[in-house]
Amino acid sequence: MNNWNSQSGDIEWVDQVYQLLLEIARNSLSDIPRMPPNITQKALPLIQKVQSIQQRRDGQVFKSGSFSVNDREWVDQVCQLLVELTGASLSERPKMPENLAGRALTLADKAQNIKEIIEENASLPPADEEEPLPSPEAVLNVLHHTLKIQRAKSYKPDAPEWQQILSLLDVVQSIYKEIQH
Repeated sequence: MNNWNSQSGDIEWVDQVYQLLLEIARNSLSDIPRMPPNITQKALPLIQKVQSIQQRRDGQVFKSGSFSVNDREWVDQVCQLLVELTGASLSERPKMPENLAGRALTLADKAQNIKEIIEENASLPPADEEEPLPSPEAVLNVLHHTLKIQRAKSYKPDAPEWQQILSLLDVVQSIYKEIQH
């Protein structure tokens, strides 16, 4: 689904965007909301990298399907936010964009997910090696464990949706066990 490793620098860019988005959110949620200092100097190199990523849409990376649609939308949203912040900071009367903290946190969460996918994919063997696939039971166990970790990291760990998804996964695991026996 995602092959961010295919282009050098993409991983570092995602991490830099993540760090900047967290800084933006912290500054906009402070007692006196303000734009991060030196936002233009921090954002311009990231915007330039966005433009090179967007230009790949017609190149081999997008043709090979290494970026998912959601990743491309995220890249576009990051670019839009950084351009808005840069424009606002360069204006005579800087004004923070609307819902800046919420937008920054949402984009940072997606950046964190992308980073985790990159790390998981980096630990997987290349697809051309003939290694046996893990059993469905093992995959379900890993999924269950991963969902519990994501729930703990969530800003709404007590949301009923988390319990629903974990309950559904328990049902899937029990049905799979019944099928196997």
